[in-house]
Amino acid sequence: MKRNERDPGQPIHPVLLGAPLALFVATIALQLALLQTGNTFYFRAAMIANITGVVIAMIAVIPNATGVKHAVANSLTVALFAASSVLLLRSYSTGDLYVHLPLALGMIGIVAMASAATLGYALPDVLRSTRSSRALARRNLGAPLTTEL
Repeated sequence: MKRNERDPGQPIHPVLLGAPLALFVATIALQLALLQTGNTFYFRAAMIANITGVVIAMIAVIPNATGVKHAVANSLTVALFAASSVLLLRSYSTGDLYVHLPLALGMIGIVAMASAATLGYALPDVLRSTRSSRALARRNLGAPLTTEL
């Protein structure tokens, strides 16, 4: 297969991982900057980064259902940042720039995201060994067993 051809068995999930990760970390940093300075720019930037991260994460989650623990941890991350987005939007619409609860949810979300990343890091090895075992079984199906070393 040529290098520029896309293998249909390869999910787009790994390509989309960087954006939500960066945006969720930016959300936390911007909320901390808001607490430090009180500047409303940081509130709006945190809200936009949070919502954008949730949208991209939802796209990344759709094609990848491999690894139940990995999927649960990713879903928890997205749910926490989605709740944070709702709270930020509600706070923004009322004019009260309350950021403490969204910040706490975001920090818990970062921990869940780190857990999901750790679980996801091991998935290619698990999938590769499963695929190679299946391929070996198909190739050897019907072949006589040998005792040669």
